[in-house]
Amino acid sequence: MSSELLWIHASGVCALALNVVALVHTCEKALRIQSGLAGVIWALNNLLLGAHTAAALSLVSASRTATSAITLSAREGVRRTVFCGFLLLTLVIGALTWHGWPSLLMVLASVLSTFAVFYLRARALRLTMLLVSALWMYNAWLYDSWEQMVANVATAAAALYGARRTAGGA
Repeated sequence: MSSELLWIHASGVCALALNVVALVHTCEKALRIQSGLAGVIWALNNLLLGAHTAAALSLVSASRTATSAITLSAREGVRRTVFCGFLLLTLVIGALTWHGWPSLLMVLASVLSTFAVFYLRARALRLTMLLVSALWMYNAWLYDSWEQMVANVATAAAALYGARRTAGGA
């Protein structure tokens, strides 16, 4: 096994583990921080796979998710401003790394995630992450990344489990 292939698999498995642990947490802040760390590792994984749109959007996701942890209790105006900034950044990166309609799925997943981490909590947040996992599954299949495929299935299962454990909606 080449060292590049080893890095691809190792980064995928590490990010997968962080994603699953994050989504089963009932603590909103821990979920966001661990998801942010996983996003950085997914960016590396996607970069190694040659999936540049996914890599760039994973970095946006990581910073967005960590920022949302900090702004959980901030005033609405602050959260809205930060949300709009990340939304704009997502759209710009999507446009700059555009590779046809598969890029649209990645951008849509990122937009949904952005909304979710800034405005949703508990069950609604986790169920939205279920939809986001479904959208990312195409990227995993397109780049033949079994780690990302397993991660999307595991993330979906963890999101369902976490949604069941958390009370309330948005």
